[in-house]
Amino acid sequence: MDATHPAGVRDVAFDGASHGVHGLTWSQTRFRHMMLDRPDGRHVYVPLHLSLPGDLRPGIDETLRCLRTLLIRHDALRTTYGVNAAGDPVQRVAATGALPVEIWPVPESGAAGVHRYLYEGMRERLFTLDAFPLRAALFTEGDTVRRVALLFSPMTLDDWGLSLVKEELLALLRSGHAALTPQPWQPAQQYAWEQSPEGRRRSEGAMAYWARQLSLPAPPLFPDHHDVVPLDGHGFHETVFESPAVLRASREVAGRYRASVYTVLTAAVLAALSARSSAVHHYFGIYVHNRFAPRSRTMVGPLSQSVTVGVEVGGKSFGDVVGATARALLPAYRNAAYDLGTLDALRARLREEGGEPAAPRLFLNLTNSKPASNAPDSGIGEPMEELVARSRFRRIAEPVAGWTDLYFGIRPYEDYTGFFARGDGRVVSHPVIETLLRGIETLLVAEAAGRRLTLADVRAIAGT
Repeated sequence: MDATHPAGVRDVAFDGASHGVHGLTWSQTRFRHMMLDRPDGRHVYVPLHLSLPGDLRPGIDETLRCLRTLLIRHDALRTTYGVNAAGDPVQRVAATGALPVEIWPVPESGAAGVHRYLYEGMRERLFTLDAFPLRAALFTEGDTVRRVALLFSPMTLDDWGLSLVKEELLALLRSGHAALTPQPWQPAQQYAWEQSPEGRRRSEGAMAYWARQLSLPAPPLFPDHHDVVPLDGHGFHETVFESPAVLRASREVAGRYRASVYTVLTAAVLAALSARSSAVHHYFGIYVHNRFAPRSRTMVGPLSQSVTVGVEVGGKSFGDVVGATARALLPAYRNAAYDLGTLDALRARLREEGGEPAAPRLFLNLTNSKPASNAPDSGIGEPMEELVARSRFRRIAEPVAGWTDLYFGIRPYEDYTGFFARGDGRVVSHPVIETLLRGIETLLVAEAAGRRLTLADVRAIAGT
């Protein structure tokens, strides 16, 4: 930042909004657990840097009015967290209050300066459960707003909710009275549904899926690894890989097999791992956005939860791997909404019955934002170098020693697909990860070119 102090601070006051005290949703419970029980949990944050298009030149007052509309419209942006008299965790939705908004001149370094302030200055104070969940800054040229920086508590929203905030803010800035969804779904309504008989049946039904998944073996991903990590080092290493070729090829392969791009990318990761280790069974974790009900697609708030998946990489071709991955992901998506307490009870019961539930050695974090909202110039997607250098990926991507061997963050952008890999050096070396990523790229490009790879072809491409 060129200036050392903001040119001013304006309060966005709100009153008359919906309010109340409610229990926590399943997803809020997950993030509360992370913020309280994980050492780095409170460092996790959700950033939005919105660079306004050249034809959109709102004034400061106009932008503040649009922010006020969003604050009143979405309860999650006015929600803090605590406990009630009985000691039960609750969410408190405020009816009145004010959001302080800093006003800065656009820095000479442009986007880089805004990123630096968003990822450093705005997050100097850690988010706490009882703090207002949103921080905001406007960057101006004269009286015209050119960039908006928002920082959210991880309890406030997930990538999908972030996409909604971005889309609605742009719509409001363009029209002033945009035709937004009349009544968006709110976290309190989600909590009420989860506590209803239908919601309880949903969670209890998911436990049958989880019981099967927790009984699956989780063999090491890299059984031939023999590197030695110095005892005074944590052993974690990071790799960033950006590939326009993967973006084009994954879209072509997805169209051919009538699968999603995310299914194809997951299948490519599993096929490349099998080519190295000859393993045919893979057990891994993913995040699921849980936005399958139309009502939930309008909610600004967290709904994503993690779920484990087991895939057998068999058959004769890479197309067979794509099919097996799709068939495994579908029930995982259906069972990714659940009460965390119910899952903890299931784990405890399995331990009492004589078996320690399996833990996935691989975790895949494919973006859960809305499909049209993750291009770098949209304000949602930062280049992968920014993810590694500054953003929340660094905070949530740390493998657990002796548990997660490899974490993959995968994001399709406008011009490339970005991979962020964080591995445990006790299990896998940095050169092996680089080779694995190149193998994923090569096999997808070859498949997209029409070769219809056999598994022998995949081993030849990615097995070295």
